[in-house]
Amino acid sequence: MLFCLIFGIICSGACTKKNVPVDKITMLKMAQDYDPTVKPILPKDLSSGVRCKTEGGENVYGEGCLAGFQVQVGPLDMEVIEFASEDQAKAEALRLNQYYFKNWVFDNVTNEPILEHFVKNAFNAQQAKR
Repeated sequence: MLFCLIFGIICSGACTKKNVPVDKITMLKMAQDYDPTVKPILPKDLSSGVRCKTEGGENVYGEGCLAGFQVQVGPLDMEVIEFASEDQAKAEALRLNQYYFKNWVFDNVTNEPILEHFVKNAFNAQQAKR
């Protein structure tokens, strides 16, 4: 009986769903699996593109921001920002009134039906509610 109880506790702990971060390659694959025409937009030069901080060191995106890039979805562009954790991504999505999936925030999506449809269906992204 004690063995079954201990085994059950170990199994439930091992089977617990953890907030495992998703990497950039996986995100791009998920996007292109849903819509093969989706493509990342390369910055024009080394000093442009999506940044976590301004040149003066001020945060553009919240705590835990690691990197960002632009993606073209149909005729529209959106920023996709990677965070160190899902909690940090959710907090930033809430601040921006945008969508998030795991450790990623999708910026400039809210009120753009094409982009909202895309992130909801490709990633099962959720809008952080105030």
